[in-house]
Amino acid sequence: MTRRLALQGLLLGLWSMATAAACRVTGGLRTPGERPERDATGPSSESQKLSADEMATLLAFGEVIVEGRALSLAERDDLAERIEESARRSPDRLSSYRTTAGTLDRLAGARFARLEFRDRAELVARHRLDVRIVPPDEDLGAFGAEVQAVRTRTVPDLIDAYWGSPAGWAAVGYASFPGRCGDLSRYTRPEA
Repeated sequence: MTRRLALQGLLLGLWSMATAAACRVTGGLRTPGERPERDATGPSSESQKLSADEMATLLAFGEVIVEGRALSLAERDDLAERIEESARRSPDRLSSYRTTAGTLDRLAGARFARLEFRDRAELVARHRLDVRIVPPDEDLGAFGAEVQAVRTRTVPDLIDAYWGSPAGWAAVGYASFPGRCGDLSRYTRPEA
């Protein structure tokens, strides 16, 4: 047996073990584009994402919280990207975001995201959702635990998501976000 055949056999064996391990983790081989089925081990990855309505509500809330104005399309995209990333990394944050979206819709009596900006801002002010500190004697109303979660968990997350995004960096005067290319002439000419 040559050394080349021995190496090929070793690589084939390693590849087979890796494939078997991947099948155990994912529940088997699937064709490209095939979605995982739900089983007794837990929900599919689809349920681990925010729905379009939940995202729209969070973005509408974020507009009121982080800038006090409607965000541009690019700013909304940056914020949405950060929210999705945060929700993907932490099941607790995903749960918090879902609670927030549901609470805002219940407080509004309709889809929060469909309200005019002025009405959203009034609702946030009326329920003091933009105030992070919750005094022990404050009556939070019928949705007390949910309102407290919105104020103490989601509001700081949305603020962090926005100001840590390219839109937040641009708002304070940075021309390019860290890790993204800026003006190439800046890097290709001698410093003055």
